[in-house]
Amino acid sequence: MRALTADGETRILIREAKDAEGLALVLIGENLTPLRITEQDGSLGDLLSRPVTLNRRMPLRDVALFCEQIGAMLASGLTVEQALRVVSRQAGKRPSARFARSLLPRIQAGAPLSDALGAEPGMPQYLPPMIRAAESGGDLADGLEAAGRHLQRQAGTRAEIGNALTYPAIVLATVLLALVVVLTVVIPGFEPIFAGEEHRLPGMTRFVLWLSDVVLNHALAALLWSLGLVAAGFVLYRRSPWFDTWFGAAARRLPPVRLMERLNVSRMLGVLGMLFQSGVEASEAVLLTAQAAGSRRLRIALEGASRQLREGSTIGEALESIGAIPDETCALIEVGEHTGALGAATLRAAQLLERDASEQLERTLALVNPLAIAFLGIVVGLVVGGVMLGILSINQLALRS
Repeated sequence: MRALTADGETRILIREAKDAEGLALVLIGENLTPLRITEQDGSLGDLLSRPVTLNRRMPLRDVALFCEQIGAMLASGLTVEQALRVVSRQAGKRPSARFARSLLPRIQAGAPLSDALGAEPGMPQYLPPMIRAAESGGDLADGLEAAGRHLQRQAGTRAEIGNALTYPAIVLATVLLALVVVLTVVIPGFEPIFAGEEHRLPGMTRFVLWLSDVVLNHALAALLWSLGLVAAGFVLYRRSPWFDTWFGAAARRLPPVRLMERLNVSRMLGVLGMLFQSGVEASEAVLLTAQAAGSRRLRIALEGASRQLREGSTIGEALESIGAIPDETCALIEVGEHTGALGAATLRAAQLLERDASEQLERTLALVNPLAIAFLGIVVGLVVGGVMLGILSINQLALRS
């Protein structure tokens, strides 16, 4: 949807609401003037019909820094409005300063910080409920600092993975570029040598010649077929529960995918632990944590666990039903439930799980660089070997004749 701010700026927002009328009233209450409200169902057609805009999402590390700054200022005795004014006066074009200037009008209008954060596009969906719980408990400063530390760890993990994958990505791009040049420039120069003798060539040479022909003469068709397969898989993934289940089960057999899922579970448990510590009711905390899940399967499982809690199940039983959480992690959380330290136990379990998954992921990423170099050698060896085998076979045939 499009809305007009009090400063005359047009903004594109994404919100969940039961109907357009109720959403319009909410926007008006936030000093926004609705211009156009469009229902989105998440289909492929819906994604293609959305307007193309610049990504205005605030980086996660900057959100973490903002939370820690505001939390420290509140702990020193400033009000939320005073803290936002201080941050908004920071020099330069810092994201936190722009963010504070965006929040300030809502705070001045009487909105709590949690509602002001919820109105911002691109915010982590679990952050406003976490801040709202801290506001209800009267320890907003501690809640903001805890949220900032959690977001900082999450941003650090993302940055570590991105840095580790930079070199392999460069190697892969270089290999693809070199392969295209060889197949479109070098290999066609050898084709006249093999003219009329293709049936006598080794299989590797015939494969290299076929690959060169595909790249030279059928590249557009191959690209369209690839895009069509990707689009069909996307539609099946979004629309077919059976395909979603099958694809998820197949992907989880890969060690990197399993490690990423464990990191996702540790992040989810960290959010859950902070909600518990903030005093949020158990079923509501699990339901809010579902918004932090990185996969649809985990989100659906958390929503089911929330229903079990409302029906009388314990935290341990509800979390065990999810299936993605290790048994030892569930046992640690269950001990915290019995001892009255559920929030602290959940946070501790999240930290242990994150540490274990990070160490395993670090060992896995250490193998990526050698594998990338090995892949480069295999591709070069395949192309050069195919050409040389073809030349040798032609020479041998000429000597025999």
